[in-house]
Formats: sequence, C-alpha cells, structure tokens
Amino acid sequence: MDSRLRGNDSRKTMEIFQQFGVQPILLAAQVVNFLILLFILKKFLYKPILKVLDERKRKIEESLNNATEIERKLSQTNETIEKMIGKAALDAQKMLDETKKAIVDMKEQGQLQAQQQAQIITKAGEEKVKELQLLMQKQIKEEVSKIVMIAFAKVTGKVLSSKTQKQMIEKEIEDLKI
Repeated sequence: MDSRLRGNDSRKTMEIFQQFGVQPILLAAQVVNFLILLFILKKFLYKPILKVLDERKRKIEESLNNATEIERKLSQTNETIEKMIGKAALDAQKMLDETKKAIVDMKEQGQLQAQQQAQIITKAGEEKVKELQLLMQKQIKEEVSKIVMIAFAKVTGKVLSSKTQKQMIEKEIEDLKI
C-alpha cells in the first residue's frame, strides 16, 4: 500500500505541476543551469569582488591606522612645540631679568665710580687748596718779613744782613704760631 500511496502522491504532484504549467525536465535543466551559473559567478565574479573588497578594507584600516599615528605624532609635536615655547619664554624672561640686573649693577657701578672720581677730585682740590694756603702763607711771611725789616730799618735806622733778617723772621714766625 505504501507504494500505491506514493504513486498517488507522485501523480498528484505531477498533476499540480501540469496545472501550473511546469515541466519537470525543463525545471531540472533550469536548476542545473542555475547551479552552473552560480558556480561560474562564484568562481569568476564573487571571489574577485571579495578580493577587491578585502583589499579596500585593508587599505582603509591601514589609512585609519596611519591617520591615528599621524594624529598621535602631531599631538606629540604640538606638545614638544608648546614645551619649547614655554622654555623659550622662560629663557627670554631670565635673559630680561639678567639684563635688568646688569643695568642696575652698571648703574650702581657708574655711581660708585662717579663717587670715587668725585672723592679723587675733592681730594685733589683739597691738596691744591693746601698747596695754595702754604704758598700764600709763605708769600705772607715773606711780605710780613719785608714789612718788619722795613719797619725795623726805619725804627732803628740799621739795615740787617740777610742772615740776621732770616733769624729774626723765623723768631717772629715762631712767636706768631704760639
């Protein structure tokens, strides 16, 4: 009975195919054609397209990695530049401070030299004044001694020798100092 049922099922299936206008041999040929076409497409079209897509994917990943590396290097370069700029600013400030200090030192040194020169000039002036005072005292002594000699000669009527005049002058000078 099994075989009869199967035979019935097979007939019914054939009848359904005929009602829809399907021919089993033609259907089988179309399935074979489809499988051959699928094999050809897979062999000659699908694999090369996948290969191209994989190559593009690899290039894109490589480009992304390169971009990430470039971005990292750029940030490192920016950090290095910022450090260098900061260092340069510190160095410039240090140089400016040193220059200001040097100017202050030079100013103080100039003032010190001016004071030293003023002291030297003052000292030289004082020495010159002392020399002039001594010269004036000498001249005054000579003049006073001349006046004393003239007065002595007029009072006594005697003219003294130069030795005696000198002794008298020295005595008078000693008396004036006391």
